[in-house]
Amino acid sequence: MAHIEVPVTSSEASTANRIPRWWRFMTLTRDDWLVIRWLAPLAFLHTLIYVFLVPPWQHYDEPGHFLYTAYIIRGGITEPDDVAIAREVADSMYRHRFWSPGVKPDLLSPLPPGIPTDQRQHPPFYYGMMAWLLGPLRYLPVEHQLYAGRIISAFLMTLTVVTVWRAGCIVFPNAPQMAVILALFVATIPAFADLMSAFNSDVLMNFAAATAFLGFAILIRDGWRLTGLGLAILGTMVAVLTKRTAMPLLIPLILALIWSFWRRPLRWWVYLAGSIAFTSVLLMVSFTFDSKGLHSRPWLAMVEQEYLRIKIVPWLLSWGNWEQAWPWYRRTLEIAHNHFWVRLAWGHIAVWPPVGDWFFAGLSVAAIGGLLRGIWQRTLLTPGWQSRWLWLCVIAVVVAWIALFGRLHPLGDRTPYIPRGRYLYWAMLPAMWLLMVGWQQLWPKQWRRLAAYILLITTRVFDLIAMLTLVRFYYMV
Repeated sequence: MAHIEVPVTSSEASTANRIPRWWRFMTLTRDDWLVIRWLAPLAFLHTLIYVFLVPPWQHYDEPGHFLYTAYIIRGGITEPDDVAIAREVADSMYRHRFWSPGVKPDLLSPLPPGIPTDQRQHPPFYYGMMAWLLGPLRYLPVEHQLYAGRIISAFLMTLTVVTVWRAGCIVFPNAPQMAVILALFVATIPAFADLMSAFNSDVLMNFAAATAFLGFAILIRDGWRLTGLGLAILGTMVAVLTKRTAMPLLIPLILALIWSFWRRPLRWWVYLAGSIAFTSVLLMVSFTFDSKGLHSRPWLAMVEQEYLRIKIVPWLLSWGNWEQAWPWYRRTLEIAHNHFWVRLAWGHIAVWPPVGDWFFAGLSVAAIGGLLRGIWQRTLLTPGWQSRWLWLCVIAVVVAWIALFGRLHPLGDRTPYIPRGRYLYWAMLPAMWLLMVGWQQLWPKQWRRLAAYILLITTRVFDLIAMLTLVRFYYMV
């Protein structure tokens, strides 16, 4: 991971000096364009396979996401439900065997048919964008509109893969082939490719989060630069405006901004003192305390009602109920991890069970062991910005899991909803970078590049198995 300076010729140096430093990142070399010219079409075509393999409405919450967009196209989110478009969607769901045999929606009722997964409680940013893009297609059959939306998702998936590759070029400065492997690795994770081919707001959030992490990498490497700052802030804003699950992205953003300003190493006690001070100030401006207990301040109460849709005080107090929460944590860890890798469609299609579950569980444990080994032997903790990138990725993944467990709270008498692995996808780039690096640390130094290829080939095998599983599940029964 150590950075090695590559000597340049006088003509190259002269050309580089004529380009503003903040723009040099955007100036791709000829080799970079050669990679993009084959990587982008490959990622797009690969995602299109999932687009057309999965029948209509067979993705997570897809009917609700589509209807939210359709309602905006037909009058805005404050207008009454458009019964006609809801009937069209319900009829299409019936024709494509969405419901169990014998279940048929009432298409003659004056009220909209009972379609599950209403998404209108979510921020409207994604749906407004999709309504603008799909508005000209409003008179086509709903299946055609749905597939058009899925193709837009495939385009966003392509941009996500290219963004991961570009971030890999930064964090693997001396091994550009590792950046390509990292991008292809992300592109071939079965559950991720399946979700990123759906009509779903997660697609935009995941792309925006990957863009934000690309900006973080530039900020950590180069310090205050307009390109890195723009990508970091814009990516984070779009992700947060798209879904509430992207709120934890603010933590790595703050850390990257601090490191972009303060380039010198900091002692551990500085981080500890800064964290305590920041937490103390945040608590003081967010809550009040009286004889009746802890209360949210008016501004936080408004955020709770308009955006978060959860009461912060009961949520915080629920974390102390460890005895009740622990069994749910263990169950969530198992389900979320399996859904992160090898659960397709609505999560009811498993890829090569139980082999897929056990393989990726073992891979994750092995990668964690490799990271600990690399940190202990100091093969990963090189001086400079690369160590900061390592810790940023670790913090992002830890925060992602804590936020996932947080979705179980506040606990009560009810059975909590167990969140799925897709809620971790905003941290896909740092998680997969850590997994690849940790996996390589288990191998002798001369075999580490080969280890990355083995990892990619294995994931590609599961990707092919996933496609065959979809064919068998939907078309051979």
